[in-house]
Amino acid sequence: MKKMSQSKDPSDNRKFQRVPKKVTMTVKKLEYPVSGNSGEPAMTKNMANRGVCFNTAESYENGTLLNLEIDLRGWQHYLKNVFSIVDAATVTKPLTAIAEVAWSKKLGKGEGYEIGVRFTDIYEDDYQAFQRYLNKMVEISKPFDPSQK
Repeated sequence: MKKMSQSKDPSDNRKFQRVPKKVTMTVKKLEYPVSGNSGEPAMTKNMANRGVCFNTAESYENGTLLNLEIDLRGWQHYLKNVFSIVDAATVTKPLTAIAEVAWSKKLGKGEGYEIGVRFTDIYEDDYQAFQRYLNKMVEISKPFDPSQK
């Protein structure tokens, strides 16, 4: 797994472009002793190279470590290994990562919380594929410019 550098600099908060993307995910708090809890459902709001913003019913304190399973269809196509092409199970494999809560805010009454996390631990191949996936999403979302044919 890739250990992500931990930057606490607030000016770093918007260093990476956010890609609006709504997909389901499962969030599980990492704690000891390990519980049999399968996690809680959440919905992403946006994604960036270093983290994700999502909405959930649960509140998490800054610094809390979470296990994320993001149901991001299509990200596996950016893996650069033969196994990912041959293995049919890879097509539905969620993107998994350990992330640290950077911030959270309460939404309107009964709407839950918006949580911002930064990845702290993720498999290198998965991280590279995720970055390529996001770069493609940014490219697709740019308006067409006929002067750049």
